[in-house]
Amino acid sequence: MGKFNTEAAKLRSLREATVKACGDWRALRGEQRQIRHGYTLADLERSLFGCRMPSAVAIINEAGWGRDAIGDFCPRCGTTRAPYEDIRGGCGECRGRALGYQATIRLGRYAPPLSQWVPAIKKRAWRDMGVVLGQALSRQVVDSIAAGHTNRPDVVTSVPVHWLRSLLRGIDHGETIGAEVARGLQLPFIKGLRANLSHRQHGSGRSMRTANSNRFALRPNATDFSGKHILLVDDVRTTGATIGEAMTVLKGANPKSVALAVCAVADPPRRNGMLRPELNRIKPPNTPGRSIPRG
Repeated sequence: MGKFNTEAAKLRSLREATVKACGDWRALRGEQRQIRHGYTLADLERSLFGCRMPSAVAIINEAGWGRDAIGDFCPRCGTTRAPYEDIRGGCGECRGRALGYQATIRLGRYAPPLSQWVPAIKKRAWRDMGVVLGQALSRQVVDSIAAGHTNRPDVVTSVPVHWLRSLLRGIDHGETIGAEVARGLQLPFIKGLRANLSHRQHGSGRSMRTANSNRFALRPNATDFSGKHILLVDDVRTTGATIGEAMTVLKGANPKSVALAVCAVADPPRRNGMLRPELNRIKPPNTPGRSIPRG
């Protein structure tokens, strides 16, 4: 009888061990399945919404970057002011020229680190950086108004991108920055322009850029712009072709005035040699903030 009880106890122990082993195996398979699902969701997130990026505030603080003072750039075209240059009535690049807009407000030159951060907003769907730079740009607009360089706007709008490009990128960078500027100024943000599908400006030759006509059109709600001071927001102004065409179309809504607010302005090459080194605001190599970490 004792031997029978011993064998029965061994069978019970074996059965319990088997049940436990099967349970551990199922739990392990469940964990592995969750890990695979996590990787799949991460890949899907990167495909739809861009790469995950670091905190914009942390990157800016590490880089030691700050927005330009109002006197560092021309209030008409946004070009960097050369040493001792008289910018009353415009700088040497825009004085005597019709620009199509009242004033330009910028955060800085299109140079590191802005030349690294600003393209990443649209190329890597870095929404956090777009929000932070939009907040800084709204403060820059307030300073420009206080300095008497531009009228206080009644409404804010942005240079649009085609809906297909916005879908593929996972972000409408102009709207992200513009909406944050409007929020900082406590003004309405109206999408009054519509973008037509066209060739990319970046990397295009002169003939391709010339063929990029009729890229923008007014939306039906553009009647809200009539008789008002408009602030047009974009991420960067390089040659000015895109903004110039957007301004031309926008004037069809009969606004009272239009001013431009951008995160960065690319200076003409001939002007770069005249700039004061302290205006570059570039940190030495191999210091934090010089590059954008991969997501």
